[in-house]
Amino acid sequence: MATTPHGKQPAHRPSRRQHIIGAAVRVFGSKGFAETSVQDIADEAQVVPTAVYYHFDGKEELLELSMRRVFDQLNAVVEEARPETEPGDAKGLVRVIDAVWDWVESNPDEARLFQVQIASANGNVKALRDEFEQRHIQRAYDYLPEATTRSARAARSRHAAQALAVRTLISTTMLVTALRAEGGPLAGLPQRSVQQAVRSTALRIVAADQSAVTQG
Repeated sequence: MATTPHGKQPAHRPSRRQHIIGAAVRVFGSKGFAETSVQDIADEAQVVPTAVYYHFDGKEELLELSMRRVFDQLNAVVEEARPETEPGDAKGLVRVIDAVWDWVESNPDEARLFQVQIASANGNVKALRDEFEQRHIQRAYDYLPEATTRSARAARSRHAAQALAVRTLISTTMLVTALRAEGGPLAGLPQRSVQQAVRSTALRIVAADQSAVTQG
């Protein structure tokens, strides 16, 4: 493999672009956007900073592409676990939860970046996050039963309850990863027990919504 006189890898290879994005995922995930410089990313990728600027406008574009990688991976994981053409049932919900859990285990850098950036996103990254959230909010509605209501007030209450249920489902599946990260409040617990608790909590959320439909 050709290198520069300083042992850095050359800028122009097409594969270098994905290599640099991978480095950016790791650095942004560990340091955050504000504390990360292009030099930090270049050092992680073992290239000179000019190689980074050869492929990218700067760290803003790199953050956007890093988050796009995370969202694309998660979309693919969820779709494989329960394709949109399949009904949303309890088995499908558990498959999705387990698939996301396995993704976190296998992709700690991407998972850490998701945790760091999901709440503070702005600009193009916020647009990507909003698109990602809406996609999975709509998928989460598949797990809730359809219901008819007798009045506009009941319909509004029903809509609010379902909106809370689907967002709680998503949070239960994804944001628990931050709680079980190193130093988190769930880090010292057996991880399989935590995974089972996530499954049970998600199924109870769906069951509670079904109960509310029956009582209504």
